[in-house]
This record gives sequence, C-alpha cells and structure tokens, in this order.
Amino acid sequence: MMSRFKIVFTSDFHIHPFRTCSRDGGHDRLLDGLSCLRQSLDLARKEKAPWVFLGDFKMPKNAWPQEALTGSHEILREYDDVEKIMVAGNHDAEGLGGSGLAPFKDVATVVEKEAVVDVRAHAKHLICAPWNADLKRVRLLTEVAKGRIPLVGHAFLLGVALGPEDARIGKGASIGDYGAFPVAFFGDVHKGQWCHGGGGWAPYLLADPWPAEAEYFVVRAPAPWAGEAYYPGSPYAQNWGERDDPPKGALVVDLESGEVRLHPLRSPRHRHVELSTESDLAMFAEAARERYAGDFVRVVYSGPPCGALDALRGVGEGFRSFQVILRREARQERRVDIHAGLSITEILRRYIEARPPIGDARSALLAGERLAAVES
Repeated sequence: MMSRFKIVFTSDFHIHPFRTCSRDGGHDRLLDGLSCLRQSLDLARKEKAPWVFLGDFKMPKNAWPQEALTGSHEILREYDDVEKIMVAGNHDAEGLGGSGLAPFKDVATVVEKEAVVDVRAHAKHLICAPWNADLKRVRLLTEVAKGRIPLVGHAFLLGVALGPEDARIGKGASIGDYGAFPVAFFGDVHKGQWCHGGGGWAPYLLADPWPAEAEYFVVRAPAPWAGEAYYPGSPYAQNWGERDDPPKGALVVDLESGEVRLHPLRSPRHRHVELSTESDLAMFAEAARERYAGDFVRVVYSGPPCGALDALRGVGEGFRSFQVILRREARQERRVDIHAGLSITEILRRYIEARPPIGDARSALLAGERLAAVES
C-alpha cells in the first residue's frame, strides 16, 4: 500500500486524428494524443500514484475512430501496475453499450454514474460526479461524507475562463450545487485554472518565461484544503483556441499535504504571432527556429508589403505547421440609400453614384434603364 494519498489527475484528451495542422490526414495528431496519454501514465508510475481521468477521452461524441480506440486501449493495458479511474465526460456519450469509456472497463474503473469510488492503492475514497450526475445525489454523498472526501467530476462551472483572451463565461453549474468537500477536481474546460471555495476562477501562477526543461510547477504549496476546485485543463493543445497557453500537462496532487504540482507533458504548442513592421519580421525570422521548433506557428502580418515577407515564408522548416496571414484594412464602401418605394431607375442611379463602375457610368446607367424597361 502506498504511504501517501497521492493522485495524478488529467482530463480532456479527446483522442482523435485531428486534421487541423496535420501533415498526414490526422495520424500525426493522433500520435500527439497517444504520446501524452503514455506520458501521463509514466508520471503516475513514477509517482507511485493512481491515475484519475476526469472525462472527455474520445472524439467525436458519437463514434470511436478505430485507430484511436485501439491505440488508447493498448497503452492503458501496458500500465497494469497503475490503478486507473476514468470518469465519463460529455464527449464520452452514452450509447447502447454504455458510455464511450465502456471499452476500457477491463483496464480501469469506469465511472458512469455518481458514486463513491474506492481508491484501492490508498484504501481511500473519491466522490465521483460524471457529466450527467444527479446533483441532488452528489450533495447527499458529500453530506454523508461530512465534507471529508475529495470530489472529482466533469462539468462546465459558472465563471470559468475560456480561450486566449481569458473570456469569462456567465453560464454553467454552480460549484455550490455539489455540496461541501475539502477539494475538487473537474474536467471539461481546457484552460487550467482554480477556484477558491466560493470565489472566482483564476489561472495558475506559473513562472514566466517557463523554463524549457522544468520538471513541474508548484501550483499550491502544502497547506490544509479550503474547499477549492481545480481544472487540470487539456494535457496538450488541440486547436488554435488553446494558442499561447502556459505549459499543459497533468496535476500531481498530494491529498494529505495539500500540495498541487503541474507536470508539463511534451507536445506541440499553438503559437500565434502578431507582426507589423519589416524589422519585426527580421527579428522573428532570426529567432523563430530555435524558439518555436516543433510547434504549430501562425504569423499575422499587418504592415506594408516588403521583401522580408518572402524570406519569412522560408522559415517554416522545422515547425509542425507554419502559415503567414497578411492582414489588410477592410475597404469602407459608401452606403447606398435605397428602399422599396423608389423606382427601378432611381435605385440604379443611386447605386451607380455610390459605386461607380469601371468605364462609362452613363452607358451603364442607360443599359440598366433599358433592362428595367424590358422587365417592366
């Protein structure tokens, strides 16, 4: 039996051959997801801790791509020495055979309904609340536990932050609907963040810039739990909505001491770069290969045309994906004041005056008037 109540938490793998930014129809992106799955299980083995997955393992909701299902199952079977608990998320949708996690019941404890689940390695318990949990029953479970058992679940909670602009969404379930607990961990939202009991959500305070070879980041120093909740976030960036996020990974949590660590997992990141001058282009071209090697890179240039643009397009070797987008100011066209009460001739006249055609405007107007006469 393990001496400390330590767990590796992760969520939102969405194992899938993503075609966005793929070089080979999605196979390379599938390998990204499978690699992070293996890394998270390696971490659990190293920490001698159970591995708890907080929902949204599959993609899309209504089917398992065969190569994703087979690859995931093979990896999970390799780690038979690691205790695994998998809580169903909304992407692990229910079908005739149960949830999308049903194929893994031979290698993990799959939780499809709210329940108190044994963590055999520690002879401890977790209260589990999948995406479709009956919150009245969850509150009953927390009341019976007298706020002493950690809660794990899958939910979109009120006030969470989404996207690179850190937008706050005014919808979702209230964390208070789950009752009282010492600490909770949720899947569903891809942006790692935490919420103090009853307070607002905040990003993890990580080092900036982030050391490239950092083994982990301390998210919470050892201290008594205070009813807070955590999102591990997705373990790897899956689209441009997760661009420029801090390092992604899995949480290593000591449920006895109260320490929370984020262990980064190796995967490509989505890098969005805004440039506006030729000197910006030159500086980017000089440092990009070293700084963004192996990542997905998108450059948006809003400056005047220049020779550096051609050189920039040759920088992309060594990146997983590279694109240059030229941003131009939208042309403001004059508004045409027309309405149904005008004659066809007047409509034509006003339109041509507002948007003169190339060539002889008078000839175009006469042609339009002749056409209107024929149609009338």
